[in-house]
Amino acid sequence: MSRDEAPAKGATIREIAKAAGVSIASVSRALNGKPGISEALRAHILQISRDIHYRPSAAARALIGGKSAVVGISLGRQDIELRPYYILLYQHLTLALHHQGMVPIFFACDQTPTLPERAGSAILLGDFPGDERPGFLAAQGIPFVRIGPPGDGFSVAPDDRHGIYLATRHLIEQGRRHIAYVGDGLGDDRHRLQGYRRALEEAGLPECLVGVPFSYDPALTAYRYLGRFLEQAPPALDGLVCENDEFARGCLTALEDREIRVPERVAVTGFDDLPTLAAELTTVRQDIGRIAAEAVGLLGEAIAGARPRHIDLPVTLIRRRTS
Repeated sequence: MSRDEAPAKGATIREIAKAAGVSIASVSRALNGKPGISEALRAHILQISRDIHYRPSAAARALIGGKSAVVGISLGRQDIELRPYYILLYQHLTLALHHQGMVPIFFACDQTPTLPERAGSAILLGDFPGDERPGFLAAQGIPFVRIGPPGDGFSVAPDDRHGIYLATRHLIEQGRRHIAYVGDGLGDDRHRLQGYRRALEEAGLPECLVGVPFSYDPALTAYRYLGRFLEQAPPALDGLVCENDEFARGCLTALEDREIRVPERVAVTGFDDLPTLAAELTTVRQDIGRIAAEAVGLLGEAIAGARPRHIDLPVTLIRRRTS
């Protein structure tokens, strides 16, 4: 577009990216003075933004101040404990943010009202029913990304529903006909329960739920609740689809203590493929590093005022000894 053409109305970061032949993330780096692109490319992008009379949103302009490099990572109601999944996610988020010249600080869920005082943008973890954080941050003009299912604003998540569907179908294809789901089916994990139900419905099989409430020791809690279930469970039980690897480890111990052979009598699957827990476990692998990288990329789009979108990341069924 030449400088003599009429100014474009409502020019967006996507238009700049298309005109420059680069990604939205590269445009965000150029507009916000962030590292990660060459100076020649930065100059090219800035020239195009001037040519089309791009004007950043109010939220993006607010980030030019001293808080622009600080990203608040807001933990969910039950995520303050350092469980293996969150330890890995924190590590990958920190590396991805540092690569962009940004610094993370962590907030408990009930500390979210103080986030705008210390950070210019946010990444939200631990989606749960009635979560008020997205609405609060939007009202404060704070760009944010959620690591969780589609909803308010930008978001990224593994395809939880399809992952548990794959695990359940795997057991059905082995001839298992009495498969229980171990989990609470709430928050992020309600989508996993939907995948379990879909597979059973397609096969014409009944569902069976082993409810496991939140605790700071998921494996031990799953061990206890499955133990109580087994005292009354029908002898035909032949499969357990667990909400996560921690629940699966607790279930495996409960079965072992009762001399129930795995996988001969009962097959067990998990979700996450955590290095410390899933050595012999059939599970669903999610790429935690990619989740973090995509979240940081989306945050750049949010800061630059792009239109919100959701990214569903693929998952993979990993077959091991327990099925």
